[in-house]
Amino acid sequence: MLREQAARSGNSIHRRAAAAAALLWALATTGAQTDAATQSSRLADLTGEWELLPEPLLWGFHNLYNARVVQVPDARHPYRMWLFGWADEEGNPGHAGYDAIYHARSADMRRWEVYAGAGDWDATMDPSRWVPVLTAGDAPYDNFHAGDPSVVARRGRYYMAYSSVGVAEAPDAPGELQVISCIMAAESSDGIHWMKSAAPILMWPGELTDPWLLSDGAVGQPPTGHMGSYHRPSLLWDGGRWRLWFDYFLPGTFVSMGLAECDGEFLDPSAWRVLSAGGEPLLEDWPNTSVVRLGGRYLAFADPPYYPEEWGGDTRQLTVAESGDGLAWRVRGHLRPQGTDSTHVPEAAVLTVEGKRWLYLLYAWKPPSDPWDYRYKAIRALRRPLIGPGPCYTGLVEPVEVRPWIVR
Repeated sequence: MLREQAARSGNSIHRRAAAAAALLWALATTGAQTDAATQSSRLADLTGEWELLPEPLLWGFHNLYNARVVQVPDARHPYRMWLFGWADEEGNPGHAGYDAIYHARSADMRRWEVYAGAGDWDATMDPSRWVPVLTAGDAPYDNFHAGDPSVVARRGRYYMAYSSVGVAEAPDAPGELQVISCIMAAESSDGIHWMKSAAPILMWPGELTDPWLLSDGAVGQPPTGHMGSYHRPSLLWDGGRWRLWFDYFLPGTFVSMGLAECDGEFLDPSAWRVLSAGGEPLLEDWPNTSVVRLGGRYLAFADPPYYPEEWGGDTRQLTVAESGDGLAWRVRGHLRPQGTDSTHVPEAAVLTVEGKRWLYLLYAWKPPSDPWDYRYKAIRALRRPLIGPGPCYTGLVEPVEVRPWIVR
């Protein structure tokens, strides 16, 4: 009965759950504090090393973000994007769940068209026509939200890791609801029709037995010792195995970054193992991570808080970290491409555009507003050049004119 109620978009339980799930993000800031050394390195301004594309890539929607782009060998539309949220109205009426994943394509990384169902595509930025390609299901961990898509194209197929949220009756607490957060996987031959994993590929062991409760539409305090709510994956095929960075709730931080790997079947939950999480995060205060490999180095982009309030962006700024192995990270600095506007939820991609190799950084944008509005209004992008036969990274330096990273 509860599952049927949660599936109805107008049901009060569904609406309370929606508000509660949104509040989980805000609650993650409770008691969080960035250490002095990390805060100092964050203050290095790297914006001048990047070129801001003058026009947005997508706009006109109700609230969409987390725009992941991959390049495929298609002469007409080599650039494919997945993003999520609400296209035309809050909650995507007429589709399962609340948040959903959408798909777009482009010939040149500037002009985009969005999947509109049954082989149709919309290039007019009319979100009323847009149709999601992946929505919530009916499992307790999958009945509410599908989002944060991270897609890899490999050997003619698409592989996606994504955030999944469900709302279910809490064990040992009659009448109470709990939020269940996890990471699911899906596979596709065309990027539109997806087969989901039979169960979450990543879920904190205590997610079901040590529940985070909802109470009349509000989120309560997390249970003591809660280190779950695995979410917001960043997927790479790296060194003959799948590597997946994600964020999770760690008391005293604004969510932190963990790592999992898989050297078996992508959709098989038993093939995945968590290498870093719990009390040993790779980076603290590191939400919405996006990891790319450039030669022998890794870059991670995120949008952590605790920047000066006068900088805007709800105190959150695009931030860069570097690693030699994907495990030990050093924060390098931040990007403020549009002043006090909010530029959040970064997604990085190494792409060849017009015969030249670039590192792109897509992000969700919204202007300052009074009263405050959390909804993003456009997808925009920064980029900087790479030169040579393949990607490499030679180090971040003081901000100067945009110049290429040299491949060695």
